[in-house]
Amino acid sequence: MRTNRYTYYKVIQGNYGYGWSDEDFHECGSDYIPKDWPAFKDNLKAYRENGGGVYRVIKRKELNQPKV
Repeated sequence: MRTNRYTYYKVIQGNYGYGWSDEDFHECGSDYIPKDWPAFKDNLKAYRENGGGVYRVIKRKELNQPKV
């Protein structure tokens, strides 16, 4: 069985005047399309409408730990 070497995420980050911090993340495929697209879109919209800062979306990949 072949497994991916990385886990891919789209991360919603917020800036409240002190720099960027992670607010929410959603797991993606290797094409960076969230597996639960409607939830990602709704969460981003909610942050932008109700939050007190500026928001952006970044891509992130993390190396999977080898199974022992």
